[in-house]
Amino acid sequence: MSVPTKSLKITPAIMIGGSGTRLWPLSRSNMPKQFLQLVDDRSLFQNTLARINDPIFSAPWLLTSRAFIEMVNAQARQMDQEFAGIVLEPFQRGTAAALAAVAVAASQGDEDALVLAMPADHVIDNPSLFLDAVKKAIPLAESSKIVTFGIVPTVPETGFGYIRPGEPHFVNGEAVGALVDQPGGFLEKPDLERAKQFVEMGYLWNAGIFLFRASALVEELKRHAPSVYEAVAASIARGTTRNLGSHTLLMPADEDFARCPNDVPIDTAVLEKSANVAVVPCDDIGWADIGSLSALWDISDKDENGNVLRGDGFVSQSRNCLVHAQSGRRVVLSHIEDIMVIDSEDAIVVLPKAQAQRVKDIVASLKKMDAPEVSFTRSALKSWGAVKIDRTYDDSQVCAVTFHGRNSVTYRVSGAERETWFLHGDHRAEYGVDGDFTPFVPGNPVSFSRGQVVTIRNASGLSEFTYVRKDPDLNWKIDDWFPQVAEVEASKVRVG
Repeated sequence: MSVPTKSLKITPAIMIGGSGTRLWPLSRSNMPKQFLQLVDDRSLFQNTLARINDPIFSAPWLLTSRAFIEMVNAQARQMDQEFAGIVLEPFQRGTAAALAAVAVAASQGDEDALVLAMPADHVIDNPSLFLDAVKKAIPLAESSKIVTFGIVPTVPETGFGYIRPGEPHFVNGEAVGALVDQPGGFLEKPDLERAKQFVEMGYLWNAGIFLFRASALVEELKRHAPSVYEAVAASIARGTTRNLGSHTLLMPADEDFARCPNDVPIDTAVLEKSANVAVVPCDDIGWADIGSLSALWDISDKDENGNVLRGDGFVSQSRNCLVHAQSGRRVVLSHIEDIMVIDSEDAIVVLPKAQAQRVKDIVASLKKMDAPEVSFTRSALKSWGAVKIDRTYDDSQVCAVTFHGRNSVTYRVSGAERETWFLHGDHRAEYGVDGDFTPFVPGNPVSFSRGQVVTIRNASGLSEFTYVRKDPDLNWKIDDWFPQVAEVEASKVRVG
C-alpha cells in the first residue's frame, strides 16, 4: 500500500467482506448486503464511498476478495470514485487479519500514516456528525492510541457488543474521548437485562470503526497477536504488487496468508489486551448495522400506520409491516399486522417481524436441500455491464446481457455446449474469434461453441443482448460466467 509520505490527511481503508446470508433472500454469498440498495438508491458500499468525500481524506484503499472484485469495480465506476489501491485478501480470516493487512501495508509508505478502517456495510444517516467525531479523534490517534468509535445506545440492544468508557483522555486541557481499560472494556453481546444495565451505566455500542496510526497498530499486533502479524507481514512481503495506472493492486501471497488463525476478530486479538485503546462517543449519527430483516423496518421511514414499503408494494388495512419487492411483481398486503414480505428475484419469504432471526434456521434447512437460492443470485454485476437469467428450461437458459460504455470482455466459452447472442435495437457492438472482428446485426443470431475464445466489444453507450446458453451446466454459478482467458488481467481489476 503506497500512502503519500508524511501525509496530513487520513487514509480511509474500507473493508468489503462477509458471506451475506443474514439478510436472505436479499443477501447471498455472491451478493452480500454491502452491495445492496437497502436504504436508498445507492448500495451501502457506495454510501460508504460518499461518506469519505471530504478534503480531510486522501484517496481510499479497499480491502476485499477476488470473489467481489467485479462487483466492487462496477459499483465504484457508478460513483466515479478514484482509489489509491485495492488489497485482495486471498481468504477471509476475520477482522484481525484484515486490519493487520491494512496496517502493515500502510506503514510501508509512511509508518505515521493515519488510517480510518471501516466496514462497507454500515448505515450512517448523518455523515457530517460522523466526520466531526473522526476529526475529534485525530489527537488520540496521533498519540498512538487505537481509537474505536462508540455509538450512544438508543435502546438496550442485545445484538451488539458494548464498550465501557474509562477515564476521560485530555488533549491540551480538553476531554477528547475516553480510555478503555482492560479487563472488561469490551463486552460481548448481552442478554436483555444486562443490556439494560449497560445502557444505564453509559456503555457504548461497538461500531467496529477504527482510527489509528499505522505503526501503532503494527506494534500492538506484534505484542498481542504475533501469529496474525507474522503471517500477514510475510504474505505482503512475498505478494504481488501491480501498478495499474489509476491505482495499485496488492495481492498478498496465498500460502503465507493462509497461516493466519481463522475467524479471529480484532477485539479479542488486540483490543481486549491493549493498554492503548480509546473510544470516542458518537451521538445522533444515525448508525446501524443491519443484522436482520426486521432491522430494515427499524431504520426505514414509515407511513402513518407504521408500514415500510420498498419497491412495488401496496398495503391496505395493515400496520407495522415491511414489504421489500424487487422482482417486478406487485406485492399486496391487506388486514394483517407485524408481517414481513421479502419478494426477491427467485425466492419469497413471509414471516412475522418478531421471528426475523428464524431466517438463520430457514437458510440452514435450505442448505441441507442444496437449494441454489441460498447462496447465489440469478443476476450479477460485471465491471463491463450486467447479466441476468430470465428463464431456465431443461436444455437451455435465456438470459439478458448489458454492456455499459465502450467496454469489452474476452473469455473462453464454458459451462454450456453452445451460446447464442442476439443484439437488440440500434446499438453497435462487434464480436471477435481468433482476432477477426465482425459487427453484430441486430436481431441476427451469432453462436459460439464450448472452448472458443471470444471477445465481445461494445461500440455505443449501451448495448443489450439476449443470451441463450444451450445444454448448460446448471451448477455453473453466474458469477463464473465469462471466465477470463488469464486468471487475473489488468482489465478485470481496473477501476475507473
